[in-house]
Amino acid sequence: MKDTALKSTGLVAHKKLGFKKWIKRDYGCYLFLLPIILGFAIFTAYPVISSLFYSFTDYNGIFFSHVGFMNFKQIFSLGYGGLLKDVAFSFGITFLFAIVSVPLNLVLGYVVALICNREVKGVRVFRLLYYMPTIIPGVAMALLWADVYSINGIANQFLSVFGLHSQFLEGENSALLTLWFTGLWGIGGSVIMWLAALRNIPPEMYEAADLDGARYFTKLFKITVPMSTPMIFYNLINALIGALQSFDTYAMVGRGPNDCLYFIAVRIYETAFGGSNQYGLASALGWLLFAVIAILTVFMFLSNKSWVNYGEGD
Repeated sequence: MKDTALKSTGLVAHKKLGFKKWIKRDYGCYLFLLPIILGFAIFTAYPVISSLFYSFTDYNGIFFSHVGFMNFKQIFSLGYGGLLKDVAFSFGITFLFAIVSVPLNLVLGYVVALICNREVKGVRVFRLLYYMPTIIPGVAMALLWADVYSINGIANQFLSVFGLHSQFLEGENSALLTLWFTGLWGIGGSVIMWLAALRNIPPEMYEAADLDGARYFTKLFKITVPMSTPMIFYNLINALIGALQSFDTYAMVGRGPNDCLYFIAVRIYETAFGGSNQYGLASALGWLLFAVIAILTVFMFLSNKSWVNYGEGD
């Protein structure tokens, strides 16, 4: 027993000594990392954990009086006070927006990258021009487009030359179409990623294809696209997550005419800050959106092996 106690005491002392040496050796590194660690803990970890807790309460920003599953019951209820129809409506609009905008932005971004990847005179200027819109903050861009598409905006002034007029964001049938078109303004961000993927394709593969007499489109669909599938997969996930969290439109037109742009992220915001101060319910809606995005992401990861070429053993 004494030997065991002595060994355990010695082990503890050795660990304390090792910890002191580790502190003396590496404390400078952790001092530099301290702002990032504190920032992550305060602005990411704490909000995530607290929102999960608040999702099971009736928290109104000051206090809560009940703890349970009442928020989730309300979300999935069709009865009096239930939100299932409203939440399903917002998810439906969000998915409709994502189903069109994600493929459209990916395809056009890829086409632009193919053009910018050609070594021609002035191509660097075009790369810069395509990327510049992505550095403008989303809310500022939304306010800019709201002015462009207003009744007396530049877009309608241009159409008036041809005797035409459109309601754009102010029309129930044209608002979503306008958003799809406006989203193309930001394809320059993905173009940078596409260019990186295109530059990583071994030139020997194109040389071998040229020796076999392959034409441009044969090389495009047999070499370029298959070798770009890892970046396609990466951009697909990011674009889908971004589309499902669309909120910048709120600065442009709010919920849209007849709630035609009442995305789920907008509903979460208005539930929390729209006057009712239902922070608990908003947190529950946020975690529901997180669950939907997580399920879709896991599904894409499970299915990517069937079409993504990682070049392993090929």
